[in-house]
Amino acid sequence: MHIQFSRLLAFATLVAIGAHLSVQQTVAATQGAERQTAPAPAAAKPQDTEVWEPVPKVVTPGANNTAPPSDAIVLFDGKNLDEWMSAQDKAPAKWVVASGVSP
Repeated sequence: MHIQFSRLLAFATLVAIGAHLSVQQTVAATQGAERQTAPAPAAAKPQDTEVWEPVPKVVTPGANNTAPPSDAIVLFDGKNLDEWMSAQDKAPAKWVVASGVSP
């Protein structure tokens, strides 16, 4: 009796799995047919995804390899420390510039 019950259980399991797989194939075939009849989406154009604003400023390069570009903030040009200030009290830098170097 124990063997017959095991065989019955195995057979019932196989039938249940087969039925489940059969339903999945039917649903997949139906969805495949729907996909074939659906209209294709419109092709995307580059203009649909490009951002045109804000327009960046034009930056011109320096006159030579050592000159800064037009939008650069020169912190030290070898002449003065006008662009430097103390982080504590916002006072101008107290360094001394001599011969293009700040010791």
